[in-house]
Amino acid sequence: MKEIMINHHRKLRTKSQEKTINLVSIVFSFLLFITSSCIEKEDRHAITGITGITKGSVDLAIPPSTPPNEVWRYGLGFPFQVAPDMAALFVNIRKEGAGSIDFEIGTDVILFDDLANINAIDAIELSRYERGTNKDYGEMVTRKGPVIGGFVPLGAKQPDGSDHPNSGTGFGMCWAITHVLDVNGKFDYKSSMERYDELFQFAYDGKNFKILRKDSIKTETLLPDWNLVGNFITNAIPDGSDLLFVMGARRKTGDIMIAGVTRWQHGSKGWRPISFTPVTEQGQAWSEPSLIRDVDGNLLFSARSNYNPSDSTFAYDIAVWRSTDNGQTWKQAIYRKECRSRSPVSIDQAADGTPFIVANYPPLMRRRDILCYWPLNADRTDLGELQIIRDARGEFGPAPSGSWWRIDHPTSAIVQLADGKWHSVLVYRIVDNGEIEGDADPTQQTGCYIEEVFSRGEPIPTWNF
Repeated sequence: MKEIMINHHRKLRTKSQEKTINLVSIVFSFLLFITSSCIEKEDRHAITGITGITKGSVDLAIPPSTPPNEVWRYGLGFPFQVAPDMAALFVNIRKEGAGSIDFEIGTDVILFDDLANINAIDAIELSRYERGTNKDYGEMVTRKGPVIGGFVPLGAKQPDGSDHPNSGTGFGMCWAITHVLDVNGKFDYKSSMERYDELFQFAYDGKNFKILRKDSIKTETLLPDWNLVGNFITNAIPDGSDLLFVMGARRKTGDIMIAGVTRWQHGSKGWRPISFTPVTEQGQAWSEPSLIRDVDGNLLFSARSNYNPSDSTFAYDIAVWRSTDNGQTWKQAIYRKECRSRSPVSIDQAADGTPFIVANYPPLMRRRDILCYWPLNADRTDLGELQIIRDARGEFGPAPSGSWWRIDHPTSAIVQLADGKWHSVLVYRIVDNGEIEGDADPTQQTGCYIEEVFSRGEPIPTWNF
């Protein structure tokens, strides 16, 4: 009935009215087109974004090589791709019940092709702590930090489809710090006799992950103008034939450490750094940097703020830098004050490319009971709404030692597994702080956790196979 009445009225309109109506129709159509375009743009943004993160039980707890007279536990994990259908983790090991802070004693590599079946049965030993005696100082111990590095997976291809010249090879680094033991067999982690790094060259042939070479090095010898520091929280990302790897650095011994990006190339001696580009500001202490490549090809970088002589709450801030020229220059894109606890922070990425920051909550504290994330907004100028990943106290109750829980050192990678799909894996450790700063027994939750980040959009492959 309505349509009939409109048609009837049109027969009574004058030519002038028809022109007016036609003009109104054109304007209305234009406005409808603009509105539709805006909706389409919003829909395009709406098809990306994090929809959930798994929250499973501990994946890796007891290293199979644990001696019968010691208690070891897995802790930090750093994922990477080794082949088209295979991923791996560098997983560090900590000695329990030692009564000394951060008694890190080595690293294993664990291969996996299914997130539902990750185990340490075939763990590959990379490094272990050492004990000895010095004629002047007595018993000594050398701690070994977590190995972190980069790897070009077997079968990887360049963007043009040609074979990657370095496929199936990679590198890793860990710190080694020697301490004097007291009469109780404990050490002061702030006081050391010697510090050096171990540099590994790796290969994977489709069956075996191998150590081709291991060198004890002084990191200040790697580049002529910088004293590099192995202080990082994510593995390297690809850039053509090279790998981009975040590190700390000083111009000279005694300077405040800044954070930036090293470029590594493969040569006759394996992988070596060829340059360092600083990102954070001089005069401010930043550590444990992280790096991702955004969906538009730009680089996004974050780091843990530690110390600023002019800002007493600097250690509770979050910052993100962006490079639009592939890492040659950097500009701070996001800075938010007093929004996290004093703990590691990382920039991570869902499989559809959605970037997000992971850190602990609440702010202005040391506690690490709650792990949360903030997605970056569409133009990468601010953080979105805080979301809880895991609340240890709420889930497990108070820490058994009477201290507090640590859910910390988050890191991630996008890897392809045996199902042929790309998965964003988020890795972190859970441990009772009493185990770290005292001699509390390990809990049933203590260990390394490998979780999956789900997102709305189509996955963006990290590697071209």
